[in-house]
Amino acid sequence: MFKPSLLLCAFLSAGALSGAQAATAWDESTSGDFANVGTSPTGVSLGLGSNLILGTTGRTDGVVDRDYFTFTLADGWQLDSITLLPGTTFLGPSGLGFIGVQAGSQMTVNPTGGDPSALLGWWHYNENDINTDILPLVGQGGGAIGFVGALPAGSYTFWIQETATGLADYRMDFGVSVVPEPSIALMLMAGLVGVGVLRRRG
Repeated sequence: MFKPSLLLCAFLSAGALSGAQAATAWDESTSGDFANVGTSPTGVSLGLGSNLILGTTGRTDGVVDRDYFTFTLADGWQLDSITLLPGTTFLGPSGLGFIGVQAGSQMTVNPTGGDPSALLGWWHYNENDINTDILPLVGQGGGAIGFVGALPAGSYTFWIQETATGLADYRMDFGVSVVPEPSIALMLMAGLVGVGVLRRRG
């Protein structure tokens, strides 16, 4: 016989594993400028849930401001999403931002070399990407190693850059969750099947 308590336990367990409050992981206006050198990126700590990364990048007086930061996802964690948020600005009607990711605690790719083969992925984001999870698009960057789905536990280094002359703000939400355990997934499935059975009997 189906027990509603099992379904309740399954949902409570899943909520405990995935839930966490939004937090600002880094805000350049208060935490300081991100590193401008990929081999010495700024270390950032991400927690479970929503992690806001807020910064400004661009080119002024011939000087390019590239932002490099690195973080490590603990065992059992995964990066589920990178949502481009309102407040991200673009320079001109065809303005593009750039985001790239490399495995490890450094970005070794030459920013002016034009060879993305060492990147896990990259993407040119624009105003059409606001309120969109761009992580799947990053994974499809041409010439990069590529990936599908969430990024698993490990260290990653990100590179963000405005491609036009001037300064532009970016607002990104890095979503982190616990990798679902098979037992929890099975409990959820069993609970949902049970609810369906009860509805058919009712």
